[in-house]
Amino acid sequence: MFPLVIIAQRNAARMNNYMPQLQVLQLKMTEARKMGNQLEVARYSQEMMGFMKDKQLNPFKNMIVPLAQMPVFISFFMGLRQMANVPVDSLRDGGLFWFLDLTVPDQYFALPIITSATLWATIEVGTDSARLSAQNMQTMKYVLRALPLFILPFTVNFPGAILCYWLSSNFISLIQVGFLRIPAVRDYFKIDALLKHNPEKLPIKSKGFVGGIKESWTNLKITRELEERRRLDELQFQRAGKGPVVKTYKYDPTKQTAKDPHAVSAKER
Repeated sequence: MFPLVIIAQRNAARMNNYMPQLQVLQLKMTEARKMGNQLEVARYSQEMMGFMKDKQLNPFKNMIVPLAQMPVFISFFMGLRQMANVPVDSLRDGGLFWFLDLTVPDQYFALPIITSATLWATIEVGTDSARLSAQNMQTMKYVLRALPLFILPFTVNFPGAILCYWLSSNFISLIQVGFLRIPAVRDYFKIDALLKHNPEKLPIKSKGFVGGIKESWTNLKITRELEERRRLDELQFQRAGKGPVVKTYKYDPTKQTAKDPHAVSAKER
């Protein structure tokens, strides 16, 4: 997975360094979306896509590592769980220290706690190195911080074999993240140095977890209202084209019988 980690780190560094320009375009798109100006939204969207293509930015590259790790982790999880359920004889005394039997959960709950702690440390060091200062990234950072506490009640019943693998993987990831924070290592792998932006000078100010949730909910409601308005406009337009002509005049010119003496026809002209 290490080459994928390098790709993700390079992209994250560039995303951080060009964050002010990206936030300006994001802010313009948000304002245009609130005003219901779809033309401006499309224009700023194209401008952002062109800017990201020119600077070789891709937000999806930041997800390449967890997406690649997911099938590997699930495969190990399912395989080790089945080996513990059989159980494989070598797992009964294949552990060390206080968890010699890897087919049963840790009776002292130390493995689940250490696993959650190392996962939290990896997330904290990793998100700090990426400097997730944008509003949506701040919300993601809070969610990731809560993840170790959320999974702790479930991991206490896992067999020791699963937690031993998970803990080892967390230690490797933590060492790897710390290793890639060394300036000489970053230069060797051609990872740009992270620029530190003043939060007060960024176009999008951090509003905290609750403020970010409220703003996301408000933007969602505005988008839904605009979509409903657009749908009603299209429906009225279809009805106007297919239905009867709406009467907007005092008399029907197609049924006019008496000729106006003051009217002059085109032929008489």
